[in-house]
Amino acid sequence: MRRILLTATGLLALASCTSDPAYNTVGGGASGAATGAAIGCLATIPVGCLPGAAVGAIAGGAAGGTVGLASTQPPPIAAYPPGPPVASYPNPEPPAYSALPPPAYSAPPPQPSYGALPPDYPGAVQ
Repeated sequence: MRRILLTATGLLALASCTSDPAYNTVGGGASGAATGAAIGCLATIPVGCLPGAAVGAIAGGAAGGTVGLASTQPPPIAAYPPGPPVASYPNPEPPAYSALPPPAYSAPPPQPSYGALPPDYPGAVQ
């Protein structure tokens, strides 16, 4: 019985590896619930099959659904033919640096000072 149960669970797990996450979650949850219910029922035969089967189905369904979702393969990637080659332009050589110092520039003329009073105002000091 245990061998058949493990074989069926393994085959369901292998068959549910698709790229559809909903299908994998439902398939994993169903197979996990069935496996958990069977193991819970077998473990609690002396007490009664129903409580162990219920707890096993809940635990197995949750674990199986999680594993089913986690086993989702990424969608296939479309294989496109390689594009045309990218045009490559030669990198120009850096400009030759001169050994001469840079040209000296004269200082700009001083800015006129602006006072608070106009220059032609009576009493303005220049």
